[in-house]
Amino acid sequence: MAGGRSKSKASKKKGPTEATTSAPQPFPYLDGSFLEFGSEEELTCILNHFAKRPISPPRVLPELYPQDKGYHDLDNQLKESGLWPFVSTSRTSYNPAYVRAFYSNLRRDGDTIYSSINLYDIEIDLPTFARITGLPIRGDDITTYGGDNWILKNEAVVIRELGITNLIRHSGAPTIHSAPLDKRLLLYLITRILRPRDSSHTSLFNEDLKAIHAIMHGASINWAKFVTIHMADCASIATKRSLPYAILVMDLIVSADIHIAGPSTKMTKLWVIADTTFKKKSRDQDGARPSRARAPAPRSRPGLVAVHSRHPESANPHSGRHWAVHGADGLDAATPTPRHDGVLPRHQLRPAAL
Repeated sequence: MAGGRSKSKASKKKGPTEATTSAPQPFPYLDGSFLEFGSEEELTCILNHFAKRPISPPRVLPELYPQDKGYHDLDNQLKESGLWPFVSTSRTSYNPAYVRAFYSNLRRDGDTIYSSINLYDIEIDLPTFARITGLPIRGDDITTYGGDNWILKNEAVVIRELGITNLIRHSGAPTIHSAPLDKRLLLYLITRILRPRDSSHTSLFNEDLKAIHAIMHGASINWAKFVTIHMADCASIATKRSLPYAILVMDLIVSADIHIAGPSTKMTKLWVIADTTFKKKSRDQDGARPSRARAPAPRSRPGLVAVHSRHPESANPHSGRHWAVHGADGLDAATPTPRHDGVLPRHQLRPAAL
């Protein structure tokens, strides 16, 4: 409900007569991430479709990195677009089991997303989502940005503005192959943080071109809605995509006052963007080959968090029924104990040489 009143955070326990009677029997996973489920269907869903689903490795842009590298245009563009808080937010760790549980129950209805963890129903409307993430909600949707035939009219413009001098295509899409490093970093932020995907990170698909153009030209975009749509798409059991936004999901869970317990994946230097992070060329990763065409000449530019418990005993995470769900995602060998809420102050981030 864009522009509507933010739902306030609340927690309400249902009485014994309202609690579900179809809760499953304990499931013997022994990694320590104990989760409760209100029905056999919920348990079956996470076991069959999410227990081993990969989680996209978080990526973080250190706050001073663009300035230190002399990428002043990019620094200003990220701030003017309202994306700085999102791309620079980090945590010391995240809990893989809770991320998977969140996605296994995630659905989107209009501009509100719903999920549940440990018998607590979570409802997050768009204004509250924007408050938690720092993303703007006023502006166009990327899908309708620029109107009809935008790509046909503006692909060459974006390629030129990115500084691509040797046009290389992969499966028909231009790649960032010959662009300057600051422009490669911009695409990296889109494909790894703003809208993470599993492959083709150096290819410029239609939505990438629109997002880049919007950021570079200071267009007002509903980035909060952009992210919620991608979250719901990745939660589909049909696509089997990696689960994105692990840091964001933990922030949503913490904002709902849901207790988090069990092994966590600890932050590593690979999460922090550094000089060597985004230098790989498109042909190295995507198998792209140079096309005969040079970069085309530019054409003319067109003028809440509500939480409701479904079981009274679930207020205490160590009482009642618990089911342990496998939470290892293979990113790190160690599973250290999380430190408080896992938040890492932005000023402590420094780019690491890989």
